Amino acid sequence: MKEYTPKTFTLPALDGISTKSVEEHIGLYQAYVKNFNAMTTLIGELHSDSAKNGIAIAELVRRRSFEWGGMRLHELYFSQWEAGAVLPSTDSAFAQAVAAQYGTLDTLVAQLKQTGMMRGPGWSLLYFDKASGEFHIGFSGEQHIGHFADLPIILALDVWEHAFLLDYGAAGKAKYIDAFFKNLNWSVVEKRFSAVA
Repeated sequence: MKEYTPKTFTLPALDGISTKSVEEHIGLYQAYVKNFNAMTTLIGELHSDSAKNGIAIAELVRRRSFEWGGMRLHELYFSQWEAGAVLPSTDSAFAQAVAAQYGTLDTLVAQLKQTGMMRGPGWSLLYFDKASGEFHIGFSGEQHIGHFADLPIILALDVWEHAFLLDYGAAGKAKYIDAFFKNLNWSVVEKRFSAVA
C-alpha cells in the first residue's frame, strides 16, 4: 500500500500562536502520518494468519482511522494559515452562501467558536452539503467520530489541548480560538467551498 509522507507547510509568524507551539503541533501531525503508515504495514503482515490475528487486526483497523483523521484534519488545519491572514471576500460565492444561511460571516464564526468551546477535546468543523446547498457545523471529538458522512470539510478548527496549552494554559481555549480566526487565510476556505459547491 501507499506510504504517506508528511506535508510541509509554509507558515508565517502567527499573531497569538507561538512558533514553538506550531512546531510541536506539526510534530504531532507528523506522528499521525508515521503511525498510520506503521499500522497499515502491520495489518498487512497480520493478515498472513487472519484467524490467529483477528482481534489484533480489528483493533488496529479501529485505531488506524483515528490516525488518518489526525493526519487529514491537521493538513486542512495548517494549510489555512499559509500565506498569512487574508480577510474573506465580500462578493465571493462563499460569502453569498454564508449570507443566505447565516446572515453574516460574524454569525457563522460565532457558531464555530461556540462549537469549539464545547467541553472536551476535538474539532469544530464547517462542512458544505452540495445536495441541500447548506453548511453544517459539527464537532468531532476523536477525529474519526462524529463526522457528517461524505460531506467535505471547508474549515477545520483544532480544539484539542495541544493546540493551545503551551501558549494559553489549560483555561485558554477561548483566547486560542480568537487567535486562530485572527490568522485565518479565508481565501483557502473560499477555494475549498468553490471546489465542492
